[in-house]
Amino acid sequence: MLARGSRVAQSFELIACLAAALWLHAARGWGPGAMATLVIGWVAGSRLALVAASSLVAWVWRTPRLPEQRIGLLGGAELFLREYRAFLAFNLGHLPWEALLLRPDPAPVPTQRVPVLLVHGYFANRGYFRALVRRLEARGVGPIFAPNFRSWLAPIETFADELHAELERIAAGTGQPRAVVIAHSMGGLAARACIARHGPGRIARLITVGSPHHGTVLATMAVGRNARQMEPGSAFLAALEAAEASAGGRVETLSVWTPHDNLVAPQASSRLSWARNVAVPGYGHIGLVESRALVEVLVPELESAGVKVAP
Repeated sequence: MLARGSRVAQSFELIACLAAALWLHAARGWGPGAMATLVIGWVAGSRLALVAASSLVAWVWRTPRLPEQRIGLLGGAELFLREYRAFLAFNLGHLPWEALLLRPDPAPVPTQRVPVLLVHGYFANRGYFRALVRRLEARGVGPIFAPNFRSWLAPIETFADELHAELERIAAGTGQPRAVVIAHSMGGLAARACIARHGPGRIARLITVGSPHHGTVLATMAVGRNARQMEPGSAFLAALEAAEASAGGRVETLSVWTPHDNLVAPQASSRLSWARNVAVPGYGHIGLVESRALVEVLVPELESAGVKVAP
């Protein structure tokens, strides 16, 4: 559904660009080269502006970085270009064409292996995980499930209930009572809410990646009830922390975060005082998910949680 909506929106965008180019051809005599430049410039430039704007806001609200987390001017330029490339791939490819670019989920059949469940974040779908699934499966990790969750603008509690239903489905099919959950961005909040609402019984370990555990200022610029819940100091975040303080409200958790996140700001919002935290500098919000550096953090963590990994 989200993929279809994205394709429709991008079709209208392309039609509008072509209409403008044809008008300039008729009114100003623009040739094919200039017309093509206009269309490509709009598609690439508008997305460049989005990444630049989010990076500027995140820099203004940045968490002070430790000396070993600083990457310098050249490193900052490489980071920006890497995040821009990752955003282009996601926005133009992985989001609208996820059914073509990411293999279907395996059937949940009986297995002796601990399943891994990937949870996407705000206004995203399973296409987000194309590179991560391929890299983890190349390391022998499986079965890996990466479903689409439909709660794009709904409260995070609704997302949490969908996640719980998916965990129950996987447990019933595989015969494995628990799965390791890797959750990106808002998906980490949904996973925590799932544990708070339904208990920790179905989750062997939680790994969050770039999750705004204490909110992000960029949520104030987004739409949806879930965006309001991700604002710093929201009632949802306070209630979630209170629920986790009770007995059985948590599972063993690792938070992987980047001090250069361009959508979670302040970046230390991704840190949890009661969890283990690993910083991976030099990546933006989307680039971190697509990085080999993330895989190198995940593989030993998955092994320690009982997931079989090829030697």
